[in-house]
Amino acid sequence: MAGGKIRKEKPSRGGAAGSSNHYQGGIQFHKSKGQHILKNPLLVDSIIQKAGINSTDVILEIGPGTGNLTKKLLEAGKSVVAVELDPRMVLELQRRFQGTPHSNRLKVSICFKF
Repeated sequence: MAGGKIRKEKPSRGGAAGSSNHYQGGIQFHKSKGQHILKNPLLVDSIIQKAGINSTDVILEIGPGTGNLTKKLLEAGKSVVAVELDPRMVLELQRRFQGTPHSNRLKVSICFKF
């Protein structure tokens, strides 16, 4: 309507358009469960730099997701203990680092929700 306000329609909840699920690499992520994917390599590098990690550090990573930060943590420290709630992410981490020089320095644990 001319001169009137244009109302933005909000997508309905539960529908495909209103879904809070996102995909990366074929894996569905649930933002409603706190899953956010760290994709920006400059941000990952900045986190590593500001963390002040020494080559002798054993690092605890909570919620490693697909391992974008995990890879850099493994390069910077002695080893990484990653704790994840989502069994799909545990499998993705194991798949991603299997057969790499980092595989023997990564311990992935699944944490069960109470």
